Amino acid sequence: PQAIGLAATWDTDLMARVATVIGDETRSRGIRQVLSPVINIARDVRWGRVEETYGEDPYLSSRMGAAFCKAIESRGVITTPKHFVANYGDGGRDSNPVHSSERELREVYFPPFKACVQDGKAMSVMAAYNAIDDIPCSANTWLLTDILRKEWGFKGFVVSDYGSVWGIKNKHFVAATEGDAAKKAVEAGLDMELPDIQFYGAPLLEKAKAKEVNARAINNATRNILRAK
Repeated sequence: PQAIGLAATWDTDLMARVATVIGDETRSRGIRQVLSPVINIARDVRWGRVEETYGEDPYLSSRMGAAFCKAIESRGVITTPKHFVANYGDGGRDSNPVHSSERELREVYFPPFKACVQDGKAMSVMAAYNAIDDIPCSANTWLLTDILRKEWGFKGFVVSDYGSVWGIKNKHFVAATEGDAAKKAVEAGLDMELPDIQFYGAPLLEKAKAKEVNARAINNATRNILRAK
């Protein structure tokens, strides 16, 4: 069942039953993490991922997302609500820059993520491709550390959207080198690079050897991943 169809039922019990089956089937295959749910608020129909969401309402998305996460996590499978945050993009483009006030973020775009973390007990969160007011979400300390961990009490691990660490340098142009992009991401609170280890491989290692990256940030990222394992 497509997410937007489930959202149209307004039935969190149905969502929980569906997610429980998904969790059991997922674990039976030996898979211990899903890159779901998509809880971005869909307020621009030009955006190509509306059908993956629970729609336009923050409260409905919060309750559906939390029910999904809680059910799957109860089956021993980690959920990854995404994409943190406001991944709609100017003009409906998936990865375009976003310009938003803090009030709008807190009233519209934050609630589903907060609910999935605090009520759904999600153990992972995926950072978004886009930038908010010119700061890439994958290198945004305010989002990944101040809000997610300090304010909401998140204890899991943060993963990148696919290639979003690459995007810090090559899409948003706020890092001169691969090592600089890796440094920005890990120090902001992004624990794991997906889908492949590129910037978090040799470039980050070279920065660490040169003592140009905060060792505590690397230790924290490692600890967050090992805790989940």
